[in-house]
Amino acid sequence: MGPTAVASPRVTSPAAELPDRTRFWALTLLAGWMAQAALRMAVSFQHAMPILVPDESGYLLAARLISGGSPSDLSGRTFYQGGYSLLLAPVYWISDDPATVYRLVLVINALAGASLLVLAYLALRRMGLPRGRACLLAHVTALIPSAIYYSQFALTDAVLPVVVLGWLLLLHGWLGGGGRLHGVAASAAAAYAYSTHARGLIILVAHAGLLVVVALRRRGTIGRDVAAMALVAALGAGAGWALNSWVRAELYPGGVAPLGDWLTDRLTTLDGLAWTVSVAAGQLWHVIVATWGLAGVGLLALAATAFRRAAPPADRLLAGVTLAAIAGVAVATSAALPGEGTVANHAYGRYLACFTPALVAAGLVVLTRARTATAIRAALGTAALTVVTAGIVWLHAGESLSRDFFGVFDFPEICFLTWDWDALNLWRATVTATLLLALATLVRATAGRRTGLIAVAAACVAVELAITGVTVVKVSVPWGRILSFATDLAPAGLRPDDRVGVDYQGVHWRIWVSQAFAVRRKLVPVDPSRGHFLPADLSLVVVPWPAGAGIEGTWPAAPPGWRPVAGNQNQAGSWAAWRR
Repeated sequence: MGPTAVASPRVTSPAAELPDRTRFWALTLLAGWMAQAALRMAVSFQHAMPILVPDESGYLLAARLISGGSPSDLSGRTFYQGGYSLLLAPVYWISDDPATVYRLVLVINALAGASLLVLAYLALRRMGLPRGRACLLAHVTALIPSAIYYSQFALTDAVLPVVVLGWLLLLHGWLGGGGRLHGVAASAAAAYAYSTHARGLIILVAHAGLLVVVALRRRGTIGRDVAAMALVAALGAGAGWALNSWVRAELYPGGVAPLGDWLTDRLTTLDGLAWTVSVAAGQLWHVIVATWGLAGVGLLALAATAFRRAAPPADRLLAGVTLAAIAGVAVATSAALPGEGTVANHAYGRYLACFTPALVAAGLVVLTRARTATAIRAALGTAALTVVTAGIVWLHAGESLSRDFFGVFDFPEICFLTWDWDALNLWRATVTATLLLALATLVRATAGRRTGLIAVAAACVAVELAITGVTVVKVSVPWGRILSFATDLAPAGLRPDDRVGVDYQGVHWRIWVSQAFAVRRKLVPVDPSRGHFLPADLSLVVVPWPAGAGIEGTWPAAPPGWRPVAGNQNQAGSWAAWRR
């Protein structure tokens, strides 16, 4: 009998295990990204047409133009920049069917928005969390209600949070010695943000200010980095300006809404400054309450880092540029916001939503990793900030909060907290958010770091998913049906080759701006009183429907051969469609 072979146990060195660990976490993040994207697609599958007009129509029509398709005429409306539309334009190469285009746009939103998970993970790792905890809290960050909510619409807010968080990460990498490539990429991100929305101008200015500060404080190779970054930012901004100038000339031949006039007036008069301060406070209040105080904790953490001399220089500089960008966006958007008689004029969270993931990530680190005393102080400071901002809004807005038009689609997270879908309950929302933050802090203080982290993360995810589900049922679906019904040309038998005319003077702009996307060719302005002078290729005409008139009487000057085929009487604007 021969000798017995005995297998020796395999010995694996830590160095050999490293690739396996890296692969595991990479696959974990990939699976998480797919789950995040699937969730976003699931909550938006019911949409086939723009709901939030004119914003969505503006971006979609710009995308059609950039793709080489038909232009449109949105003269007199707010200008919607072309950076986001540039991302959407390839969809029109796949299909020109409006419903298909819109659904593919929402797929792009979902894929891009899900990237928040990866960026949040990297940010949390930079803030010192181990991989497991960073992955868990990255899901909490990526699931914040505003990130999910805006992914349902063709709005820059579906991708701008990704751009902003990516910009901050690249800046931190460069400031921390990561090399020129990080800095150049950060400049490209800032330039792209500039091309997508007016908020991007503030981000670009903050970026340029940081470059000046770094150039003055440091010497040597950093100077060449700054020069390269400045060049990329300038070239990118120039390209964005050229794109937007072309889009403006093609889609707004009669000019755009003069928001700059509001900005100048609000920043140079006492009444205007009072408005600006109040609305900016309302924006901060909305972001804090909509995240149950987490964004407020993150905001205070940034302020503490920026002013703490012992903090690493890279952290101080990044905190400073983030605070500057947040303050600039809050002030500029508040000053330029026209008074529309809505509750959202006083407490609107959309403009600061692009910073919310960064703030929430920082807030989660404080609550789960900092010392208990620090977490408690942060919670108390956030509670005070929430009450102060609520007080400013309450004092300035007064009865407007209950008298002005309330759009539930502007306050989905707030309405969930108060369970009132018809009005903004400022103080009830403030108290609820403060109590939730206090509860999270109490769990953290009594359960320890590890158990507290898991408990807080699980509770946050549960609340986030609940808000997402309820918002779809209470806000997205019903409002989508209402607005689609109000503007839908399908009952008129709209065909791909239809040439559609609209009485711009008589039909409410909400109607024709929405219909401009549904029609595949540029709308033709018509004067219904001059029916015999219509372009020969028109096949469908939309005219206003006066109160008390029958549909046959909506176009008294209709030429022979035209008949009414559909109509709609609603609060958004009554209209009738006539076909040749």
